[in-house]
Amino acid sequence: MLSANSPFLNIPVALDSKQAVFLDGLRHAIQISDFSYKRLCSGLKIQALSQNKDRPYDSFVPIFLDAWAFIDAVDRFRSLWEMQPNANGINGQFSPATVRIELQGIRDLRNVSDHIAQKIDQIVSINSSVLGSISWLSLISESPLQIRTCFIRPGIIRSKAMGQLATPLKGVRFVNGSGCITVVAGKHKFLLDDAYELVSRIVAFAEAALASSFQQSSPLECHPSDMIGIAELDVSGLEHAK
Repeated sequence: MLSANSPFLNIPVALDSKQAVFLDGLRHAIQISDFSYKRLCSGLKIQALSQNKDRPYDSFVPIFLDAWAFIDAVDRFRSLWEMQPNANGINGQFSPATVRIELQGIRDLRNVSDHIAQKIDQIVSINSSVLGSISWLSLISESPLQIRTCFIRPGIIRSKAMGQLATPLKGVRFVNGSGCITVVAGKHKFLLDDAYELVSRIVAFAEAALASSFQQSSPLECHPSDMIGIAELDVSGLEHAK
């Protein structure tokens, strides 16, 4: 979602420190949600193309890692968007109150994930999975058009376990070959596509507003960011101790 010249990556030094940290937090949430969603889409396409005999025992791990990373990052984005300074000045479709309503389904899913131990009785009673389940469509071929509908219900299978294939109720926007991605956890479910598209629209709106606000700042007046430190360890003493 973010380009190298995004205002989220070029925060002026003169900006209020609290607002700067909020924008930086939003930046991290945006990048993680964007990366995890796109990688999830790619992983789901691979699963749709795989045969059971080719599927490693742990092949579902990255799927749910990315799905839940996306859910967590989107919920963090919503929280920061709502609590940032001057949030009350944001009106219309991107107001904190409206965004909170639109992303309530993400919040519900995250609450199940974050309180698994407390939700165990509910999970057992509905014969669900600890990780929830995921369904999606994968675009196999555009000409001729071939689409597969799939679901993954991870974990142990007790008696009869049900799975719901993805059924689109509206047009599907395929990203990296997958779309109509729905996660079910406990008694809650949400279409991840909707969350990704909403965050993308909010980011575009925010970038335009920030660019206008920052237009007087030059790149030299922006905070540096993303530091990494690397050093060689002196292991000579370990070699002599062998």
